[in-house]
Amino acid sequence: MTLDATDALVRALHEHNPWWEAGADAFDLPQREKSDFYHLARPDGQGSQFEDQSVLGIVGRRGVGKTTLLQQFIAQRLENGARPEQFLYLPFDADPLYQLHSDAQLRQAVRYYESRILGGSRNASPQFVLLDDVHRIEHADKPAVDGWGTPVTELLAVDSPRHVAVTASAALQVTRELDRVSLPATEYAVQPILPEKFRDYLFTLYPSLEADGTRISPSSLRAGDTSIPTALQTGDIDPLVADLRAKYDQVANVERQIQSQLVEYLLMGGVISYEVDGAAASVTDLPANAYEQLRVDVRNALYQEVPGFDSIRTIADLERLCALAARNCGRDALRYQDLVELFDVDRRTIADSYLPALAALYVLTGVTEYDNSRPRAVRLYLRDTGLVTALTDGDPAALRTDFAREADLARVAGFDHTMRFAYGIQAAQQSDPAPTVQYWRGQDGTVAYVFEVNGTPVPIGLAYRSQAYESSRAALREFMQVYDTPVGFLLTGDTMHSDRPIERLDDTIIALPYWLYLFIC
Repeated sequence: MTLDATDALVRALHEHNPWWEAGADAFDLPQREKSDFYHLARPDGQGSQFEDQSVLGIVGRRGVGKTTLLQQFIAQRLENGARPEQFLYLPFDADPLYQLHSDAQLRQAVRYYESRILGGSRNASPQFVLLDDVHRIEHADKPAVDGWGTPVTELLAVDSPRHVAVTASAALQVTRELDRVSLPATEYAVQPILPEKFRDYLFTLYPSLEADGTRISPSSLRAGDTSIPTALQTGDIDPLVADLRAKYDQVANVERQIQSQLVEYLLMGGVISYEVDGAAASVTDLPANAYEQLRVDVRNALYQEVPGFDSIRTIADLERLCALAARNCGRDALRYQDLVELFDVDRRTIADSYLPALAALYVLTGVTEYDNSRPRAVRLYLRDTGLVTALTDGDPAALRTDFAREADLARVAGFDHTMRFAYGIQAAQQSDPAPTVQYWRGQDGTVAYVFEVNGTPVPIGLAYRSQAYESSRAALREFMQVYDTPVGFLLTGDTMHSDRPIERLDDTIIALPYWLYLFIC
């Protein structure tokens, strides 16, 4: 009997590329696009990140919307007049047979596309080859099988303008293969896609918030006269304060509406909220297996993706480390020595193997103390609050009245959104696009989050519950004296009522509601 599995992908090409026959009617997509779509596709501007270089890597964990983003890009281009044959989509996780002799299948699929779909219609219009889940066709242990990078370089060698987009779980899975085939670094870029943030969740649930009068843009905080970088450079925070007050005034009439959804978002997290696409205003509306599926997806990702990383001795330890992070929620700094004893591995394994692998997969980030060259402890933050609930077997409905747990989830979401906030500022400043967010411990308390802009630290305190207000304020004051930084922020929960929601404290500290901070990140 002949086993013919090498052309499975070719046989299914029309199934995976329905727009070849149906055009823009082929799609059944979410009702709105995430912020990532606008950054990548630039529907209101010129070109796109898909065309800025030869290869674009889109990376992120399962469920964040990588495949949907590719389809939204195709749909948007077709609606704007592009021809269906300009797009070739190949999903390597759709069928395990696609992963057998994947290099040969990819080449066959491209030949079919060029001869049967493009034919003689090639012109100056660019072609887009979209390879979904390329990490599923890595064959490091099979030297006879070319990696996906070799066929990609062949794709780019044609005379017609052609761009390739690949998706994977981690940036390393893209850069490692492209470096192997010696594609110049100037020829590719990698864009991470993260779970849905609070802003996107609100816009999906309440489209009216995107109206001209209520839509808040974070751009003015990233660059320009009212931005954080300008305030740091000049020492004048008045324009920044005025801008934040103006942003608050834009949504003041719907403040309670926004606040009412904050807890729901904290409980769902960005993966689940994106999957239900605005169909669940409350966790009580979620499918019964939503959290179990999230836990299974993360477990599968660890066991399927981590073997591609070096120096990981026990994959099960990564799952246990995630469970520990879910219980702690960044509340305490965990001593490396305690982790060494708990996991029965050396410190290097924890610090240089386990934590980098989890960070690369956008599952968990380890945070050390600011300005400490020899940290002895680390705070662990899961990058999605829904995963916190999933890994602690928590009852979401019960957690809605558990204020201590709500504050824990707020701390986790605050870290994740601060990472995004810092990234946006750095990108606008054309600085290092991969900032770090740390914490700082003073004599009177802890500064929850610290990141740098052009070498100047930006401290952010968290007082989600009223009992944390004084210590957070004192820690901010101490930090700003030690490091001579001109501006800091104090995030307050909805238990902190004030006649002026945006306040100046101690002249240089800006207090603002926690929900507004998440909204502008």
